Amino acid sequence: MLPVRSTQLISSTSFHLLFKRIMWCFFYEPERLPKSYVKWITSLADMDQRIILALQAIRERRWKYSKPSPACHDILGDLASEMRLNRSLGDPTSLPAYGGKLGNAVWDSLGYDRRRGVGGIPCEIVHCNASGNSCTGNAVLRGIRGFGQALLIYAPVHVLPPLISNPRGLLTDPVPTVVALFRSAAFLSTFISSIWFTVCSVRTLFIARLFPFIPHDFWDGPQGCILAGCLVCGASIGIERGSRRGEIALYVMPRAIRACLPAKWIKSGSWTVRNLERLTFVWSLASLLTMAIHKPEALRGIARWTLGYIMQGKKTRSKKPNQTALEEEHQE
Repeated sequence: MLPVRSTQLISSTSFHLLFKRIMWCFFYEPERLPKSYVKWITSLADMDQRIILALQAIRERRWKYSKPSPACHDILGDLASEMRLNRSLGDPTSLPAYGGKLGNAVWDSLGYDRRRGVGGIPCEIVHCNASGNSCTGNAVLRGIRGFGQALLIYAPVHVLPPLISNPRGLLTDPVPTVVALFRSAAFLSTFISSIWFTVCSVRTLFIARLFPFIPHDFWDGPQGCILAGCLVCGASIGIERGSRRGEIALYVMPRAIRACLPAKWIKSGSWTVRNLERLTFVWSLASLLTMAIHKPEALRGIARWTLGYIMQGKKTRSKKPNQTALEEEHQE
């Protein structure tokens, strides 16, 4: 059996890589993800759909600063107008492709002085009026908002199991449950704020300023700020308790695997797709039930207690979910 630290490292690395793929597909190929999952990420990201359309156009090379296709002229123009900005700030034919002196000359001609030294779409538009032109303020505000949303999401996950199995213990000592809840909320809020701040750090605050001769078609493209954001945000899993990291990694794994498979093949509904889904479900359930009987210590959290109760009945009732969590915390 692997040491606890090794399993935690594997769980963290797995989540990091898996969610990098999921977030990349969210921006560029959302059809590869379940619609409900895309909707959930969209609500947490609080991003205008027109920003995503612009990112997809940049990847497909339909949006090129100074030389876009005609269909891209108005993708962000309406958004700029809604924010009471000059409509030309959302028009790629008007925006500077480079930073430095060349970019400053274009900004001067547009009468816009909040993006000197860099080119590309103004961050004020990318933020969708969340915090004006402040990239740091945008990340902080979105992190705070994400924390509140995460509390609502994770409250049932952390509170219901001990409330159902051992309500007296929860009322007597609620601190471990509250700490776990706030820890999970901090993980998700850090995930949200880190991807926003990384995107702005690459395209506005630091990297693009160091290399003004590189066009913003690269910085705003799939190998620029979005790739950096997708890579960095997964590191927030380190905030979670070690045992929870594995659970979260297993939760996102099916979606990441689905995002790697050909979309047409999945949507075809052929017998190979159906049978593969059934075999995967049978194998997964059989593995969990086998572990619940022969090696229950390999399971974690509520899954360990629930499957143990199903397979062994009242023998496992003496070990409640909160007791299992305390044991796992002690092992870490």
